[in-house]
Amino acid sequence: MAFRGLMTVILASILSACLPVIGFRTAEPVDAPAGYERFFSPAPHAFRFVEARVGEPARRGDRAERFELRDGDCGGSDCGNPRYRAEIRMLDDTIRARSGEDIWYGWSLYNASLPAFERRDSLRVVLGQWTMGGGVSPAIRLIQLGADEGNWTECTQAVCAGPETASGDVAIQLEDLRRALDWGPAQNDGYVCRLFDSQQARNRWTDITLNTNFASGLDGYLRVWVNGVLKCDYRGPVVSQNSLLESLRPEHRRGVFVSYSKRWEDTHPGRPKPTLIVYYDEFRVGRSRADVDVFMLERAGVAPVD
Repeated sequence: MAFRGLMTVILASILSACLPVIGFRTAEPVDAPAGYERFFSPAPHAFRFVEARVGEPARRGDRAERFELRDGDCGGSDCGNPRYRAEIRMLDDTIRARSGEDIWYGWSLYNASLPAFERRDSLRVVLGQWTMGGGVSPAIRLIQLGADEGNWTECTQAVCAGPETASGDVAIQLEDLRRALDWGPAQNDGYVCRLFDSQQARNRWTDITLNTNFASGLDGYLRVWVNGVLKCDYRGPVVSQNSLLESLRPEHRRGVFVSYSKRWEDTHPGRPKPTLIVYYDEFRVGRSRADVDVFMLERAGVAPVD
């Protein structure tokens, strides 16, 4: 038994020495919420649970999720590309959504350090996305734009379907359709609605509710409420038909994802990118608004997600 134990230790040492370390600082084991896994985010600070009792923010209950992304953090195919992330993704066997079926999502977001950007140095920060998997583009993503980005006043009404046109740098983008249908300035590059301003959301919780059916036809829809106010009421295709050939089950991801860092690098050569910290709490998936809306659940006395 002693010999077997010694050989186990030696074998483990050999295997750990052979593990690739390109693009991240450590190969230590990391965790994720139940039903999720880390996605290209191996840095130990990328994700952790926080406790309200020790002064960390929580929307409801005792616990929340904290994501931290530092300059240079990357894993997998992100390394060597102008992107990096602290992100988790839903495991296949826990995905409840199906293309063509009504589904609701609700959660709260807390911006602890995300700064504002202009188009010339925007990091294209994604604060949540849904994809059909494989190599297709994200169907829906919450993305932070530069303050001077977007063709909000001239975008066709068939695409831009939100009341806000003057302010707000966090928007909903239908990236899959943008690529599949070659949407340009007339379709606002797929930015269908402005949701909220990242700096007004600094150091406070923002409640978000999203309802869609991930359809590829004219029967599709996407509605988003922010702090109880309807900010997006889009009607039309949500995903491309080509993406549905990949999967009918939209995979959810959340965290903080720098989707394109080249603008920053061109504008600020050699300057470190800012550390980005966000918190999430009360994430739910359901079949009605009452199942997921944070404020409605709080008012009804439903126990927190903890």
